[in-house]
Amino acid sequence: MEKVLHDILNAGIALFRAGEDSVNNAVKEVQRTFDELKSKGAADTSDAAVKLRKTLDDIVAQANDLSGKAGGAYGESLAKLDGLYKNAIEQIKAVVPEDKLNELKDKIEELTQVIKEKTGQGGSASA
Repeated sequence: MEKVLHDILNAGIALFRAGEDSVNNAVKEVQRTFDELKSKGAADTSDAAVKLRKTLDDIVAQANDLSGKAGGAYGESLAKLDGLYKNAIEQIKAVVPEDKLNELKDKIEELTQVIKEKTGQGGSASA
């Protein structure tokens, strides 16, 4: 999961460094690709997908509840959010087969490569 975050960060850096026209074109391509992936994911009604959506809904609800608490409980809330994040990763690993996780990582790397190509960065998609 950390590699995914690094890949997204690296893609953001590449977008920031690119010229305005390249950035606009890359953003359009990323948005199109994201919309396609979002549609395909929304159409997935498998048990694993339903479980993942429920887990995410629960985590978001808990996170929103925690973020609503202010003041002295800030540090405690951060610790709980960290726990929720780690729990989410474990839940995802438990529900999604490893080959599907690797497939997701591969798709993100492909997306990173498309962004680099569109922004003239070229090279490898690895972080």
